[in-house]
Formats: sequence, C-alpha cells, structure tokens
Amino acid sequence: MTYIDQWRALSSRIRGLMQAGQLHAHYLTVRSSDPYGRGKRLLKQSGSIFGALESFFETFRASLPGPARSALEEFLTNNRGLLTREVVGTADQLQERAWAALVLLAVLETEMSFVLADVQEAIRARCERAFLHLQRSLVVDETIRNKWKTAFAAGETECERHGSVHLLLHGIWAFKVNAEGERTDLIFQEPGGALSRANEYADGLVLTEWKKATSQDEAGRRFGEARAQADRYAQGALAGVELTAVRYLIVVSREQVATPPDLVDSGVAYRHINIAVEPQVPSRASRART
Repeated sequence: MTYIDQWRALSSRIRGLMQAGQLHAHYLTVRSSDPYGRGKRLLKQSGSIFGALESFFETFRASLPGPARSALEEFLTNNRGLLTREVVGTADQLQERAWAALVLLAVLETEMSFVLADVQEAIRARCERAFLHLQRSLVVDETIRNKWKTAFAAGETECERHGSVHLLLHGIWAFKVNAEGERTDLIFQEPGGALSRANEYADGLVLTEWKKATSQDEAGRRFGEARAQADRYAQGALAGVELTAVRYLIVVSREQVATPPDLVDSGVAYRHINIAVEPQVPSRASRART
C-alpha cells in the first residue's frame, strides 16, 4: 500500500471524527450537559489518530513530498501535548480541548490532502497517459515506429533517450539513478545537477529505469535488474514536484511481453511497463498467446 492509499484512509478517519464533532456540537445547543462523555470520547479518538499519524510519518518520511513532510512534522511537534496527554479536567476544559483537537486535525487534513492530490496524483496520471500514448503511437505511426526500431537496435541508452524525450512532451522529466543512487539525466547521461531546475520546465520529475529485452525470459530478468537499480534511490523529493510514490520499470522489447504484477515496498509502488517497438495488433497478440 502506497502512502497515497494510507493517507486516504487517515483522511477518511479524520473527516469522520470531524462529523462526529459537529453532531456533538449540535446536541450541545439542545442540551448543554454531556453526561455520557461525548467530548472525552472525541479527545480519545483524536489521540488515537495522532498515534496513527506518527506511524504514517515514520513509515513514509523518506517518500513524502517536501511540503507534506514539513506540514506533518510541524503538526506532530506542536500538538503532541494537546492530543496525547491524559483526558482529564472539567467539562468546559474537555470541550475546549476537543474543539481545538478537531480544528487542528481538520487543518492538517486539508493541507495534506491538497498537497498529495495536487502533486502526486497529477504527475502519476501524466505518466500513465505518456506511456499509453507512446505505445499506441507505435501501433499507428510508422515514422515513430521506425525511429524506435532504430533506437532498439542501437541499444538501451538510445531507448532511454527516446523515452525521456517522449515523456517530456507530457510535462514529465524522467531520470534514473547511478551506482551511488544519485539522479542522472537520461538525455545527456549527466549527473542530476541540472535536475534541480526541472520544476522550471516540467510538471513532474519521475524515476524511470529503462531496459531492453529480446525475449520473454530475458524480459523477466531485466525487470528484476531495473527494480534493483531503482532501489538504490533513497533521496527525498525535489521541490515538491517529484513523484515519490511510484517508480517506473520499463522494458523495451520487439513484440509485447508479459509484465510482472506491480508491487509496493516501503510505501513506494514499482510499476512495470512494456514498450513494444513492433507491436502486434490486439487480435494477433491474442491469437499468439492462445
């Protein structure tokens, strides 16, 4: 499960508690007493959510985009006492703490959901569209197909270069990692100093590992190699524009090959993509599999 999925669950929990708090406030306008301890229960649930947020932060600290990481770290640092200390005090004191807890959780939920939805999901959607566009172009456009056949014959580096240029048309700046786990530009094969300015030109920065395979058996091995290389990368997000929840493992082949199922490790999803430079039309590919 990626941190996007985990955050959606936490967000739903926070929103549900906010609704319970609104219902509690409505009842107080009808009867000002709280004989069954609704306010105390709201505080206990707020403390439980605080613990879940701490676990979320520890699990996904390295993967979160910078703005989301900063917002969550600030919340945990500043509100530990309010949300985790013993639930005791007068009825008025408990009510005040409950309202404060709910408001602060609501503010965090709004900020985190905006940052994660606005950056990560948008970049991921652009990537998926770019790969689909590339594969369909190879089916219908002979000029593009011939260029990719030439790149395939030339080797893996040329496939990387052609792929990164195509992604850039969709606003995605693709990079890979070197032996030390540092960013490397795919087009010029240079260390990632220039990538620090990628947000000036692109909507998203995405880790991609491109491999070439000439058979189905080789494709399986090459996907494994791509995964091992992608695992070297442990740097944080760059300027909030880096897709940190997903890494793309791409194998370029002559005809379509089967791809392994996508997997998630330490909050990062590894997406397997096959680009076929001489793709069979769907009916022929289906008959061939049969």
